[in-house]
Amino acid sequence: MANTVTLSARDFSLLRLLSWTPATASLLRRASPSFEGEPFIDERRMRERLQALRKGGLVDSWSTAHAGGGLQNYYKLTPLGFERLYGPEAQKPPRTFFFEISPSLFEHTMQLAEVIVEMVRSAHSGRVKIQRFFRENELTFSVGSDHVQPDCFVRFVFGGKPFNVAFEIDQGTESVDSNAENSIRTKLRIYDAYQDTLLKEWIASAKTWERPRFRLAFLTTSIDRAHHILTTAARITCNDKRRLALAATQDSFLGESDPLRSPIFLDHAGQWQSLIDLHPTSLHRKDPVRLKPLVVGSTTIW
Repeated sequence: MANTVTLSARDFSLLRLLSWTPATASLLRRASPSFEGEPFIDERRMRERLQALRKGGLVDSWSTAHAGGGLQNYYKLTPLGFERLYGPEAQKPPRTFFFEISPSLFEHTMQLAEVIVEMVRSAHSGRVKIQRFFRENELTFSVGSDHVQPDCFVRFVFGGKPFNVAFEIDQGTESVDSNAENSIRTKLRIYDAYQDTLLKEWIASAKTWERPRFRLAFLTTSIDRAHHILTTAARITCNDKRRLALAATQDSFLGESDPLRSPIFLDHAGQWQSLIDLHPTSLHRKDPVRLKPLVVGSTTIW
């Protein structure tokens, strides 16, 4: 039988993050300065609080092999934890949300967890508000019978201005150029068509609501992979003014002290961009990059 746990404001912040992504104690400790109240001063105290929440039936945990050797736990919300956070009437995620992570999805899920935690940390330190967060598979962009789901979608607000970002965590396993349903090319085509649809609806409404725009950010395994995706994006979009996708390596995002506001992303014109920029028409003081052309068979395609 679960023990009754009195939740503090800090606990609710912790549970909210777990409603966005599974996480290890180490990741939760890294995000804890963004929690209401005092951050956890070390990982031991973080684990102790997680254990108390687990005894209270609010979180569950599973063990997994650690890259440095040994085992470590990762944590997820339970249905009861979700209810305590959002209320009993809130619509719950699919049942699999509360299950152990499938081995085939584990690497991608934990890479996404690292990105989300770094995003939360960076937003807090830079006084950027996360106004809305859509977890993996929660948001679907549809154009006719075509659909795409970003790995997460975030609405940031900084300086009174909103910034909408769809994140794609690319592990380098999907084809970039093929017309397969799960290829990067197919995703880019749907994202581009979806933005066209939104723009037409906005114009037809006499621009009576906020201009629909979002940035599509790929986090890749290598610079070459990022360039390949961007070159494909340049070929797909029909709107000369649209920067369909931005790309950076996962290592550069996780290693940057302010990855949301620093110009670590490239667009398909080879210009450096930041995800949150109050002056987007101003070029950053970094030399542009000449992207490599695609080579398909013996043919070079720009």
